Amino acid sequence: MASKKGMAIAILVLRLFTILFAAGCIVVLILDKAPNGGDSNVTFRDVIGYKYVFATAAVAAAYCLLLLPLTMYRACTGKKLVRGPFLPALHFYGDKVVAFVLASGVGAGFLDTADLKVAYGDFLELFGEDFKDTPLEGFFNKGYVATALLAGAFLCMAILSIFSFPRRPPTDATNKGFFFR
Repeated sequence: MASKKGMAIAILVLRLFTILFAAGCIVVLILDKAPNGGDSNVTFRDVIGYKYVFATAAVAAAYCLLLLPLTMYRACTGKKLVRGPFLPALHFYGDKVVAFVLASGVGAGFLDTADLKVAYGDFLELFGEDFKDTPLEGFFNKGYVATALLAGAFLCMAILSIFSFPRRPPTDATNKGFFFR
């Protein structure tokens, strides 16, 4: 019984860390601004990859917030609140889907930031300026920070997807697998 409760507490902690990392990513993206020559600012809304990073962080936070009460109940009582095959299937498939969505967001954020830094750097070199002297350097560095926080959320979700694997053997002894029935 202690191992089941310990596993439930570990799952709860990982869900909380996923929420914290995703929320941190969202906060960094919202606060990331750089002046764009006049009165306008460059924000995450101006970079398509950052919009995707924002969306994946929001999806992960919403998914974990949806499952947080159920996970807290199981960690506190040691019992499942919802019985039946639906919830284990939701945990199994949902954790996998959200982990892959987060992985694609991490890839989009890192690659978009690296590509834009090189493109703006090459563009400014044409005019004899250095990219490191512009406010866009800080803007893109904060993009790296937001994407790194999203990578932390992905790591927690990847571990959760391993924990959500069903552990029960099949009840039918004649069931030998998908191809051998």
